[in-house]
Amino acid sequence: MKLSREGSAPGRPLTAKISRLPASCLLSGLSGDLTPLTARSCSRNVSCMRHLVAADLSVGRPTVPIMTSAWNRVRDAIDAGAFHSVANLLIGYDDIQRREVARELPGHLRGSTAGERWIESMRVAGAGALAGSAAVAAWLNRRELILPLADDIPPILRVVAVRPPAWQEDLAVRMALRLRGARFWGEDRRVRLALALLRETGAEPPEHDPLTLAWIASAGGDLAADPLLDVMVPRLFEAEGVGGTLRNDRRLPDALVTLAADGRIKRATLLDGCRTRFLRGGQAADLRFFVRLHDLLDPAPEEAAPHAGDYVALLSHAPADVAGLALRQLRRMKVTPPAEAIEGLLYRSEGKLVRAGLSLLDRVLKGPDGDHDAYAPALAAALLCESGDADTRAAKLVRAHAGRFGPAAIETIKDTLALLPSGDVALDEEEPAPFVPVPLPPVPRAARMTPPPGNAWRLARSEPAEDDWAGSERWLDGFVRLMADGRAELTAELAPLAARYDDRSPWWRVADWAAAMAKELREPGTTPSRRLPDVLGSSLWKAMRLGRFAEVHQAQVAGRLPPYLLAMPSRDNGLLEAGELVERLEGYERDGVTALPLDLRQALLRLSRTVTPEVTARAARLTGEAGRTVHRWLTDREVEPPAVPDAHDESFEHLLTVFAGNRELAAARWAPAHGPSWRDLQLLTLAHGPGGPGVALVLAYALVEGDGVRPLLFVAAAGDLPGAELGRRLAALLRDGRGGAGPAVTALRAAAEQGAHREVWQVLTGLLPAYLPGPGERATSAHTRVVGLAAEIAEWADARGELPVVAELADRPGTSELVRQARRLHARLSAG
Repeated sequence: MKLSREGSAPGRPLTAKISRLPASCLLSGLSGDLTPLTARSCSRNVSCMRHLVAADLSVGRPTVPIMTSAWNRVRDAIDAGAFHSVANLLIGYDDIQRREVARELPGHLRGSTAGERWIESMRVAGAGALAGSAAVAAWLNRRELILPLADDIPPILRVVAVRPPAWQEDLAVRMALRLRGARFWGEDRRVRLALALLRETGAEPPEHDPLTLAWIASAGGDLAADPLLDVMVPRLFEAEGVGGTLRNDRRLPDALVTLAADGRIKRATLLDGCRTRFLRGGQAADLRFFVRLHDLLDPAPEEAAPHAGDYVALLSHAPADVAGLALRQLRRMKVTPPAEAIEGLLYRSEGKLVRAGLSLLDRVLKGPDGDHDAYAPALAAALLCESGDADTRAAKLVRAHAGRFGPAAIETIKDTLALLPSGDVALDEEEPAPFVPVPLPPVPRAARMTPPPGNAWRLARSEPAEDDWAGSERWLDGFVRLMADGRAELTAELAPLAARYDDRSPWWRVADWAAAMAKELREPGTTPSRRLPDVLGSSLWKAMRLGRFAEVHQAQVAGRLPPYLLAMPSRDNGLLEAGELVERLEGYERDGVTALPLDLRQALLRLSRTVTPEVTARAARLTGEAGRTVHRWLTDREVEPPAVPDAHDESFEHLLTVFAGNRELAAARWAPAHGPSWRDLQLLTLAHGPGGPGVALVLAYALVEGDGVRPLLFVAAAGDLPGAELGRRLAALLRDGRGGAGPAVTALRAAAEQGAHREVWQVLTGLLPAYLPGPGERATSAHTRVVGLAAEIAEWADARGELPVVAELADRPGTSELVRQARRLHARLSAG
């Protein structure tokens, strides 16, 4: 049977049969083809019209031609696996036809089985039909479509090429940012597509470490022709993971040097990058690629001379290969490193570098008159060096150059000579100057925190970032304040942020929560109140920050936001001044506002320990539950049990922003996993709260590195130094070989000279029992040096009270320097 020109079969109007079909089938099938019923199953709406037509083919009548829709043609090409045909169709379609295809694609994907031959065709169809670049990026990264079997990149590039240039560039950036992980291979289709889009569109590659690693993995032989070369080469020295990826690569250094020789890239870019990467530090294996590249570039002395300071900075702490490279460059430049750099070489464990340090020291001391006293600590370090014959060579230097040192330098060398077992090197004795105590330095204060954005326009342009804790704090507090005053303007300004709202759960980033707040502001009741991820085992500071954003969002949804937050820091280290918290609570009580629980808890953890009587009196007048809690916290804070140090791989700075008023909690959580940087030590001194095992361990690490003088002084000036515990932690490090007694003794003496003589004695009362050798243990020059320091500090601090370990040493037979110093100390402590 054929359809009549009127479109019906004899005796049965076609409209009657159509009226019994669902509306979706009717609308989707009117422009469909007339494929027989057996061609496909009825799993999609477009098949319903074909069922209807097939049912009326029993009577032969003239047919009315029905046009094939844009979607049907693309669908047939998809099902046939003809992805080049899909590309050809979409390139010829107008916007209306592409929208028709875009509407049907998701349903077609759900009705199919992943892994079939149409995966490439579906990818090409999505790239050519979906309207937004974000939608295309999401489509191409769907789990069902992420592993095509055939090379579909050329047809994808063809369908993308007909889009507007700005759209193409945005897609290229989005695809690049979708790359994840640290390991890629050259044939990874995600990588090839992302890089091809960046190259074809000319888009600026985003600063994204996985993109850099992907570019490295896929870099071919013709790097000179790669349009991404100029952007990506500097990022080789910035992205995390490059050193590990390229540690055994010899091809890329050769290629980069050739490109520099041809003028395709600048030598200065490569050399500056290598130096920057060296200064960042890292494991020797992860710096191997950069050392190889630097050696191949082989900078001339005049080329390296402006950067002599960088090479000097690498001598003390860089891995051996890097330090050796730096030393070679300085020799070629005929640059003599300063005293502290030579001293750093002499403290190293590599014999070759120690010998190089001694050669430099000898050359300096043989030179014309100058500030030779600055090199006395380096010479003292060499006398105690256990590497090869370093101590013997240093003794020769003492005999040869003793007359060129001033009184202070002579005293430093004498202290060291007294620790040596042999007495074949001697200097003239002089009466030591009497000790004159000085006051401890004032405790430093962190700078004021930048206030939150004061209007909606500024807030919208300062979105919270994961690595910017202070910016996130300002954004959250600014949002809450502007919700109370300026809601309409805030809604308008945050509209772009609301458009990025993602309903997927959970929300791991503060940016997700910020978008949810903006969305809830624009469309109240549309965002779920519970999207907090399971933060068990994650970074504590991150869990606290996510919890606070979640708490504000829930309060927003429930309509109980306060006019401002309590925990906004006063100082840029996270500290909250007590007066400011009391003032905020006074405002809460005037307006009948209830504090958010987590916000209040964070405020207490950040609360300054410096409280005036006037602030305490104002807190006593607070009547609300939050006010009474703060008053108790200020006047009768519970003594928390000592924290047990436990390693967590977290940022000390971020931890201290949570525990700014209780540095011990931050230190105990962080210290066992890390040796402190100078920045870490500075942050520790700016925080508040009494120290315990955690603070003691951080300071002990600093002392064995010779960096702990100022932090010890500041913590002592605040009255928070755990002296005896610091001594015990220091003893454990020295016994385990995780530091040298020399730097620790020097640092402790310097701290005592600058006002901390009583506190240093407390450190020694913990150090001596835990560190000195017991019966049957071998004594070393390090033990002698520690006891000699203790005898001197005990006199300065007017210490009394016998120490059993010192009494036992003093009672031993013999006249060794250790026993002599122990008798001197014991006599002081046991004097009436």
